[in-house]
Amino acid sequence: MSTGMFVGWSSPVRPEDDEAFNTWYEQVHVPQVRKAMPTVASVRRFTVLGSGADGGVKRYVACYELSDADVAGAAAALATAATNGDFDMSPAMARDSTEMQFLVPYEG
Repeated sequence: MSTGMFVGWSSPVRPEDDEAFNTWYEQVHVPQVRKAMPTVASVRRFTVLGSGADGGVKRYVACYELSDADVAGAAAALATAATNGDFDMSPAMARDSTEMQFLVPYEG
């Protein structure tokens, strides 16, 4: 059972970049994120239903389940890795399409 989650939304620059974007994401980005945040227990990626229709770009979300209760520590580790240049970014990713959120379990 995870104790937190990190979600990252992203898209390729253009529809024709979709394959290069997904290859980079799976083979380069996910391993680098896992290295930066060792508490990642699992990663699942999704495509937003209907995105990419009519020749547009697809929208993706990656859900990183965290195995540690220190969600703030995971967020700090990711920020440090980004500041240190530990991520090889792809020109196929639309940088203005990214959004990241760290989530903690609801305890209500």
